[in-house]
Amino acid sequence: MQDALVTSLVGLVIAGAAPDVLANPPKTVPRNDYLQRSAQAGTLRGDEVVFSGRRITIPMVAVAPGAPDTTFEIHGQVNPILVIPAGAKVRFELANVDKGMPHGLDVTIQGPPYTTNPDLPMQKTPAKIIGNPLRSPGRHAVISLGIAPRRSKGPLVVNHSAWFTLQPGVYHYVCPVPGHASAGMHGRIIVEKRHR
Repeated sequence: MQDALVTSLVGLVIAGAAPDVLANPPKTVPRNDYLQRSAQAGTLRGDEVVFSGRRITIPMVAVAPGAPDTTFEIHGQVNPILVIPAGAKVRFELANVDKGMPHGLDVTIQGPPYTTNPDLPMQKTPAKIIGNPLRSPGRHAVISLGIAPRRSKGPLVVNHSAWFTLQPGVYHYVCPVPGHASAGMHGRIIVEKRHR
């Protein structure tokens, strides 16, 4: 059943992995430009941020200025529900604005509560998973974006996943750093069928 949920699994192996398995190297971007782009991403609909189109980049911020600790922010919302159309090619970007802690992003079918991490290792992710369905229970798509804490008020380091596609259903984005998902660093993704 899990195989039917994903049409393509792609990922960026967490920081510290061998360079030849990285899908996309991190880049630096002007801090205010990225924060503004994330705050304007998608369209707000209640507690959801809705995205449209066939190629969607979702710029996320880990612990945005003024936001609660261990949270993701998109469109100025804390851990919002993300709504994307089925069949769209999606790419997540993540900038860590937290001064003292690394953060990452994984997509999984396992929802809360997260009493422990949802089987999302932060230390090593095998290179063989890139482009292949992951078969371990509770995990669906791995988009590990291990980003070290920021060190200055200068440009932000932004990591991004490779493009991937999800079938209609409910998924969850979580931080794979131990204890972060259980502390509230997670949100829901709803993949809706395209209406004709």
